[in-house]
Amino acid sequence: MAEELKRDWAFAGFQRPRDIFKPQYRHALLLLVMLGFIGLFFLSEKLALGRYHIVHCDLDDIIPFNEYFIIFYIIWYPFWILMLLYTVCFEVPTFKRLMYYYMLTYGIALTIFFVWPSGHDLWPKSFPRDNVCTWLVKSIYAADEPASVFPSEHVIGAFAVFFAAADSKRFSGKLQITVIGFLAIMISVSIVFVKQHSALDILGAAPVVALGYYVCFYPEHHRRKQMKKHEQ
Repeated sequence: MAEELKRDWAFAGFQRPRDIFKPQYRHALLLLVMLGFIGLFFLSEKLALGRYHIVHCDLDDIIPFNEYFIIFYIIWYPFWILMLLYTVCFEVPTFKRLMYYYMLTYGIALTIFFVWPSGHDLWPKSFPRDNVCTWLVKSIYAADEPASVFPSEHVIGAFAVFFAAADSKRFSGKLQITVIGFLAIMISVSIVFVKQHSALDILGAAPVVALGYYVCFYPEHHRRKQMKKHEQ
């Protein structure tokens, strides 16, 4: 494995900061797009406060609050960050498809956030238990405004990792893709159990996720299937 990673290291020969503009390294500049998206997301939250549309459905009243789902909610952060770092360093074609997916899907989400500000009023007024997970939930509430929720970027980002894993050569094995798929689903479900999103936010994310896969990952997956057929 170590030898394989060394062979696939995308920055072999990188010596000076200005080398980032060389053709073999400049794919990493796409990471600046992600930083821009993060900044625009927080801006959309601030602009939405006091004027957003409440997203709510009957299912939100049925789903109970459960602080233990905060574990999966928080896993989302290293989940997409580590996949970005891995692909930018070792699997450049997959990294590019992943970034194109983010550019398309997050671009759609941000456009919706600015054109149709959304928010929720789902935070519980009291908590049934007092434990570490409850403390984590309170910390997330304090750090994140209840705005810019439809469609859910948690869902969009979770499935970005799943699609990238399926596209990669090291994470597309049966066991790896099963674990990553499970995490993507649990992250998506967690947002309604910790009352950070309405179930409608998941529904709204579904077509965006599907579009992102079809445009950015499906052509390559289809090409590989056709190649396998011809080889048989």
